[in-house]
Amino acid sequence: MNLKALKYAVEVARTGSFTQAAQRLHIAQSALSMAVARLETELGVPLFNRAGKRITLTAEGARFLGRVEHLLQGLNNARQELTDLEQLRTGEVRLGFAPMFGMGLLPQWLQAFHQRYPGVVLTAIEGGGQEVGRRLEAREVDLGLMDSRRVRAHWESVAVDSDELLVCVPAGHPLATRASVGSADLDGLKMALLDERFAQRVMLDEYCKPRGITYQIVLQSNDAPLIVQGAERHMGATTLFRSNLNAAPGLVGIPFDPPQRLDFSLCWQASDYLSLANRRFVEFVLGFSA
Repeated sequence: MNLKALKYAVEVARTGSFTQAAQRLHIAQSALSMAVARLETELGVPLFNRAGKRITLTAEGARFLGRVEHLLQGLNNARQELTDLEQLRTGEVRLGFAPMFGMGLLPQWLQAFHQRYPGVVLTAIEGGGQEVGRRLEAREVDLGLMDSRRVRAHWESVAVDSDELLVCVPAGHPLATRASVGSADLDGLKMALLDERFAQRVMLDEYCKPRGITYQIVLQSNDAPLIVQGAERHMGATTLFRSNLNAAPGLVGIPFDPPQRLDFSLCWQASDYLSLANRRFVEFVLGFSA
């Protein structure tokens, strides 16, 4: 039984499409279709229903390919373990992270880890918490760095730090000299904000909505540097974490009353083998001192 054909069939089952499977595998669709057809002939049963626009699994296909996918994952794990024996002379850490971390401790972590393990490739992909979770589920990243409240029950996770959300304004803003910011200060306040996918916005809304606060959005985006520049240019106040302030030297950070804190975690798929490079990264972050 051809191992490539088994991989091809599993990818068709995942995508529900010969076209998409061929694109993900970087092979011609005709070659994929022929390989799957030969596999079906060898097995003596069809694995897929080909009627209609979307490919679906037959009952036999669902049972067979479910077992094959599990076996292929075990084979990949075994190969990865062999790679790990090279003592991190090679390897890759694929990390999904929310924008707040790119403006905070993450650059320091990556620089220090690279100095210790220069042979490991660090791939960091930015996205909102939901996007990081989706990438982790799809195994497009190995680790996710996110708000601890977003960690799912079937993941492994470790709490790595905590941070405080601040209202941030340029010097000269009426709030700039305040010791803290409360409900009355935020009601009607012009604000430049990240969109609803990001922790800075989620926590602001969780603070405002129960208190009946309505702020005024003048700018919103999924790009954190743009939001910072909008606030620095006096378009409106914004929200950042205390660890982000080094990346926003033109802004003053003011705590909420009461303070709003966030715990965040590194997480990964509990059912998957976590490579040595990724395990070392988790250990390194837990022991990191800026």
